[in-house]
Amino acid sequence: MAKARYIRPIESLSGKLKKSDQVGYAIRLKSMSKFTVTRDDWKMHYLSADTAASAAATQDKFRRVAAAVKVRKMDIEHQAADQLAFRNQSKYTTFNGFLFATVWATIDD
Repeated sequence: MAKARYIRPIESLSGKLKKSDQVGYAIRLKSMSKFTVTRDDWKMHYLSADTAASAAATQDKFRRVAAAVKVRKMDIEHQAADQLAFRNQSKYTTFNGFLFATVWATIDD
């Protein structure tokens, strides 16, 4: 059976703590070194109605862009120009990603 080794409570902290998903604490003793990570859901406290409305607008734009990409892939007039533009660039590795970025830039919020 495995042995459980309990650590002492944290007596002091040094350094900066930042707003992030996880906060880590390091405890160093002569016999052992232990690093503990705790989850801090600070995002839930700061989630406001403005953020929810912005997320809904982004989801709506994503939906519209995905539909426009599907239509543009089937459009014969744009197909040759899109393929040529995709071959001449090096940022996007997939044709779908390239088309999505191109259409995303053209659709207004």
